[in-house]
Amino acid sequence: MNKKYNILALAAMLAMVSCSDFLEPDSESEFVPEDATSLNELLLGEAYQRNDMTGFNIFLSLLDDDIEAAPYQTPNEGFDGNKYLASYTWQPDMFEMMEEAGAGHINMYESYYSVILGANAVIDYLPEVNDTEENINKVKAQAYALRGFYYFNLVNIFGMPYSCNPEAPGVPLKLNSGIEESNDYLKRRTVGEVYDQILLDLHTAEECYLSLPESEQWSDNYRTSLPMVQLMLSRTYLYMENWEKAAEYAKLVMDNPQFKLVDLNDIPLTGINEEGETVRTYMVYPTYASTETIWPYGNVMDMFEWTYSGTNNINATTGEKMHAYFQASQELLDTYDDWDLRLSRYIVRAPKGNSNELMNMAFGKISVGTTYYLPQQNAVGVFGRCLRLSEAYLNYAEAMAMLGGDGIAEATAILNRLREKRFDPEDYDDVDFASQDELIEFVRAERRRELCFEGHRWFDLRRWDMPAITHVWHDKADESNSYRLEEADLLYALPIPDEALEMNPSLEQNELPGKRLPI
Repeated sequence: MNKKYNILALAAMLAMVSCSDFLEPDSESEFVPEDATSLNELLLGEAYQRNDMTGFNIFLSLLDDDIEAAPYQTPNEGFDGNKYLASYTWQPDMFEMMEEAGAGHINMYESYYSVILGANAVIDYLPEVNDTEENINKVKAQAYALRGFYYFNLVNIFGMPYSCNPEAPGVPLKLNSGIEESNDYLKRRTVGEVYDQILLDLHTAEECYLSLPESEQWSDNYRTSLPMVQLMLSRTYLYMENWEKAAEYAKLVMDNPQFKLVDLNDIPLTGINEEGETVRTYMVYPTYASTETIWPYGNVMDMFEWTYSGTNNINATTGEKMHAYFQASQELLDTYDDWDLRLSRYIVRAPKGNSNELMNMAFGKISVGTTYYLPQQNAVGVFGRCLRLSEAYLNYAEAMAMLGGDGIAEATAILNRLREKRFDPEDYDDVDFASQDELIEFVRAERRRELCFEGHRWFDLRRWDMPAITHVWHDKADESNSYRLEEADLLYALPIPDEALEMNPSLEQNELPGKRLPI
């Protein structure tokens, strides 16, 4: 293949790519990376999920049981509730419904493959650049880490969970940046095959990072790193129920001296905002101001736009302030002890419309302004999510709990080490468990409390037997309807957008249920 790319043409190609639409540009002006520095810049421009890129996770937070509809409010003129209802009620034609309701072009499938193509282009170029082995391995490690991370997300969005059926259809594996022949469209690989590729990519990245000096294995420069890769390996093995490997890699992250658990006692409950008002303080994690942050990524509003209501959102008819259409579910709130500091530090509370009553919002741990709360000091709120240390603790605890035997004591000790940072010392007591089943149930609840609204809950529910979920939608002030995702429902794997199916004749749609009606 011709590996010379015009950088502007490449950017345009990435913007429109689907799994079969990998086209080499033809241009008189060509971009030819000659060294690792050029490839490093190409990575940042085309392979990283930067803070200015959207379209990756915009509605995933509406699918799980940590969210519920907020109290009814008169919608703005022209507002079509199907924008939210489509995914909130797990409709098989959700992408079409959202677009018709004015949500714009939403295609997570396309978004993920666009950055995979960027990583592939860098990987394809690597053999041709002239540079030191160390500099080449820095770039190689990032490219493979990113590709593994993206395929992990893709297969968990559009494929059934590995723990359910590794032979189920996953997603196509596009592993180069070249042209696909018209008679060789990319077909879906099994979930197990995609996981094998994820592990191969992550282990390749790990090997490259381990070849570098220790000072080059992690830096607060928003790039991938050895601990990021190790945490993703722990997560991947956890989803595959390889408990030994999940625990092994989680422990490597926990033992890394670069990171330490944040003590929520050090986060004051209130502070003074720029207007001199006393406001609540919330923990902000997707920033290196936090000692737990391993790798921040993603656009803030891409993660939270549909669960957040800006201060200037006014109903044109009534003149009233609008509140968010969703709030934290009572089921989630009920899992916290009253004295658990996470309840007051993790879940943002904002006024309900024009009233003084506060509503528990369906997000937290990010910086979206200082009107209702004060972000952590020195926090730069430019990223929407991060990989962080406490996940390693919870991965380790779950893996050891599942192993049983001596692992029960290990899991309990790790849980207590995490939890003592989440309570005032006067209110804290170690937990202990009468049985392995009781421990496993507690670990799962602890993941929910600690990692709420960070993109874990939907994926966790998928691998934990895909339970039934009921969502209530308020059609009118005095009228509500309930919708139910059944146990092991087909919509635990999201539909592939029609646009992707049209562009790739060999791409098969997931098996889908009929239109989901109110129960």
